[in-house]
Amino acid sequence: MDWDDANAEYQATVADFPFPLMGGDEFPADMGEGGSDLYQHGWGEGQAYFYWMCSVERHVLETMPTDPDAAYESVEALRQVVDTTWFATYFEDPEHGFEREVIDKSALGDTSVMREQYDTDCRWYRQVNGL
Repeated sequence: MDWDDANAEYQATVADFPFPLMGGDEFPADMGEGGSDLYQHGWGEGQAYFYWMCSVERHVLETMPTDPDAAYESVEALRQVVDTTWFATYFEDPEHGFEREVIDKSALGDTSVMREQYDTDCRWYRQVNGL
């Protein structure tokens, strides 16, 4: 697939995305440039899911200090991703590290691993949102 095909996949995914974004976020009209001429099937879908995950993680990280109940609700919203076909198909996590290290720890109030992941994996999200 070229960028246009991957972007069409992204657009189709966000048009019918199963979960709401957090904090007033909106999906960008187009996915970010990946710096490649060729993309694997699922790349555009993955961009949509990662954008959503970053939106939820930001909400958790911002609300945990002042409203732990709202943060916990967002953590549980994030937990939904592990039951998606996209996650099972494209997210390589055979030992359930994402759920155990990011979701479960955050549900207990320890967002340190989520913070690391957000800082590392959410560059496009942060760029789009001016963060």
